[in-house]
Amino acid sequence: MNNDVLDQVREAIATAATEGKPPPGRPTLIRLTGATDYQIRQALATLATEPPAPSALDPAVPNPQDHQELVAATAGDKVATASLRADAAGGEFASSYRHPRPWPLLLIGLGAAVAVWSGWVGLGELTGFGVVRLLPGLWDQLQINTAVVLSLSVEAYGGYALRCWLGSIGLSARTRKFARRSAITSLVVGAGAQIAYHLLIAANIHTAPWPVTVLVASVPVLVLGLASALAWMVTSDYHRSFTSKEV
Repeated sequence: MNNDVLDQVREAIATAATEGKPPPGRPTLIRLTGATDYQIRQALATLATEPPAPSALDPAVPNPQDHQELVAATAGDKVATASLRADAAGGEFASSYRHPRPWPLLLIGLGAAVAVWSGWVGLGELTGFGVVRLLPGLWDQLQINTAVVLSLSVEAYGGYALRCWLGSIGLSARTRKFARRSAITSLVVGAGAQIAYHLLIAANIHTAPWPVTVLVASVPVLVLGLASALAWMVTSDYHRSFTSKEV
């Protein structure tokens, strides 16, 4: 067990109790200490086994300076200890507040998916994407409309980058920064594609101008490069995390 990490976690929890704040969670402790999630879990499990600080009413405590501060600190220690035990077990305190269910996202996502898919496919057809034979001379019946790859690549990468940015614990600051920037870029590109398609259709233009064609044709290659780079960075971070666990 790394004693430096243990001391930093203990200090962070004590500071929060002194300020009247709830004990910090694992993501906050990871950010404050720079340790891995595994090290934070170990530190929390160790602290959970330690006895709480003695109460101000305990006769073993000599000459208390401020009775109220000691009582508040004792109460904070008890809350912190209970929180540590629950956190080490992977649980959380039950709350009387009922969090809203995320099921409306299914309806929102379905509507957005239909609009985004149709926009990308339509723009792809205006820029030269269309039906091609994948194996000419070998299997002439195997055909695919290449316009579908635009929506699959851009929107799928946007979702992956958002997940790495907002939902992954244990990734380095560099990886999360790259994921944040590329996710925002993916969303901006997707919005720009929808705008361009609807403007062209509204103007009754059936062949996109060459600058639009150049940009749209570059999208699959650029997305492949971004996805490969982000996947490599994520894999490297997890590899370092597992290496530190073994140490």
